[in-house]
This record gives sequence, C-alpha cells and structure tokens, in this order.
Amino acid sequence: MYKTNTEYRETIRHFCKMNCEDTNKEIDIDDETRDEQLFDAIASKNTMDHIYQKTKEHPLWQDIYDKAAAKFISEDREIGLSILFCYDYFESFKNCWYSFLENPEKFDKKNEFYQSLYWLL
Repeated sequence: MYKTNTEYRETIRHFCKMNCEDTNKEIDIDDETRDEQLFDAIASKNTMDHIYQKTKEHPLWQDIYDKAAAKFISEDREIGLSILFCYDYFESFKNCWYSFLENPEKFDKKNEFYQSLYWLL
C-alpha cells in the first residue's frame, strides 16, 4: 500500500522489476525530481505487454480495460491497461492481477478484487 507519490513510484518500480540506477548523481535536482527520473520504460512496457497478453481474451479483463479506457474517452483496451497503472487504480489493479494469477480458472464476477476494481472505475 502506498500513501505518497514516492511510495507509489517505488511500488510501480518493484512491480515492473525496473532497473533504477541513478545516472544523474552529479546533477543538482530536488529529491522528488530525482525519484521521478528513476523510471525504466522498457521494464514498464514489458510488464504491461505480458499482462495484456495473459488477459486480453478474458471477458472480465476486457470489461475492466473497456471501463478504464473510457476514462480517457477511448475504446483501446491497451490504453485501459495503462490507466490501471495510475495512482488511483494501481493498488486495486495489482490485487486483482495477483488474484487472477493465483487461480485464473476461478477468476469470476464474484471475485472480491475484481469487484473492487470494477466499481472503483
């Protein structure tokens, strides 16, 4: 669980297994900006691609992606997935994803994490 931007970014970095070497040590910048720059776009893309490939055919995930994409007036399910990585949704999304991974065959509309994410959107 995160309560600050810094904790959120650390959660995302851990989830995506990012390589976060600080290559700007000599640059004089504030801590918040330095933390924001510790982002591995390749690891993030690989993680989202992996998740999308595992879930894109599942009707419940399609519903989630559709609902999330609609937040940005879109029907693109991959955009929907990217929305789920936003601060307000990521914790619920992560719980739902882990529940799905634990037992994909029993992932249904009664799943508490699915319901929580669905109604949050």
